[in-house]
Formats: sequence, C-alpha cells, structure tokens
Amino acid sequence: MSVSDRQLRLIKEAAELLVMEHRLTADEAVVVISTAIKKELSLRNTNFEKLEKGSKIDRTSFTRSVVKSVQDSLEANPYWRSHNLEKSIDNFYRVLHKHWD
Repeated sequence: MSVSDRQLRLIKEAAELLVMEHRLTADEAVVVISTAIKKELSLRNTNFEKLEKGSKIDRTSFTRSVVKSVQDSLEANPYWRSHNLEKSIDNFYRVLHKHWD
C-alpha cells in the first residue's frame, strides 16, 4: 500500500496526540494507528486512494472505525489507559476527521 504525504502527516499528527495524552512512545503510537488503519482498509476491501475519492459518509465511517479500534487498543493496555481517555479519543477523532475535509 502506498502512502501519500497527506496520509503520513495525518498519522504523524494523530500519533503525536497519543504520545502527549498517553504513555505511548512515538513508535508504539504509529503501530497502534497503522494497525487500525490497515485492519479497516482490509475489512472494507479498499485503499486510501479509493477512500479519498469516495463519499464523505464513507470517510467518516472509516475514521470512526479507526478511532474505535485505537480506543480499544488503549483500553486493553493498562499502561496506556488514562483518566482522560474519552477526551483524548475525541481529540484524536478530530485530528483524523479534519484531514478528510
């Protein structure tokens, strides 16, 4: 899967947010996000290029699924979990979502 500069910026900005709000290293954050994205792309049998050309509804649905997967990963690891998980997940969603507009 080829990744555009825009997609790399999206992942980097989202990863920085997770590093700031949770106890993830930059590498761990990238792995969590990348795993969630790859999983969702596979489930939908699509790629970023098709998704970017698709409808806003599809992109929003994709983003929500990725965010939910990341949230599940954070909740599953007691070291990463924080008291502000809900707020940080909301901020994480905003970071991902703004890149689609």
